Amino acid sequence: MAGKSDGTVYAWGLNAAGQLGDGSNASSSAPVRSFGLVGVTFVSAGRSHTAVQKSDGSVWCFGDNTYGQLGVSGLAFSNLPVQVSGLP
Repeated sequence: MAGKSDGTVYAWGLNAAGQLGDGSNASSSAPVRSFGLVGVTFVSAGRSHTAVQKSDGSVWCFGDNTYGQLGVSGLAFSNLPVQVSGLP
């Protein structure tokens, strides 16, 4: 994962759980832009999931959710960013 100074996010590597956030499950050896993310100020990548914080304070996650890593209801993977609600 890489966050650029313009607030966009790019990712590469394994994508079996959608952890690249580009709307697919296809792995990529070249950087691909994570779908719809702008204004990102912080990026944190786990083994198979990713969390980002945007300049408006919102938190968005994508990838594996087997153990609730995405902070959203249900346990389904997401290959697109989903907003985490209920944060103080």
